[in-house]
Amino acid sequence: MIVSKPKRKTIFSLGVFTVIVLIGLFYFVNQLQGLESPETWRYIVIGLLLLTTSLMLHKLLFNYKVLKIGDNKFHIYYPFRFFKSVQEVKNLGAWQETIVTTNKTEFRQLKIVFVTKGYVKISNQENSDYDKVIRYLKKKAPKKQVKE
Repeated sequence: MIVSKPKRKTIFSLGVFTVIVLIGLFYFVNQLQGLESPETWRYIVIGLLLLTTSLMLHKLLFNYKVLKIGDNKFHIYYPFRFFKSVQEVKNLGAWQETIVTTNKTEFRQLKIVFVTKGYVKISNQENSDYDKVIRYLKKKAPKKQVKE
């Protein structure tokens, strides 16, 4: 069985960035309490930090997914959404791999679309066992691949 989930270093780096932004947010809010008439730019900075923290927490918690593939089934599990779905290979609508080459690295993203319930996206930089998932799809559903 192939298990593709977010890499630890990705979760760690996003978590550290979120904590740093959260500390900055608390620092600016704490500074506001001591001032009689705070400047407008402080409110703008607090708004931007709050927005950034909210987006990062959403990315960390609600986009965390575990994809298990085996026995002609796709098990998709979002632990923080309390959502679990099991799809069979015959319910696979299409799959597409997008490759973007930057300066020295290659970013690859896979989108798997199901006939019955939505889609799943994984990438080679954020998810483990990306190459195994591609090999499995090329073996089990080569006709469902969408070419660019």
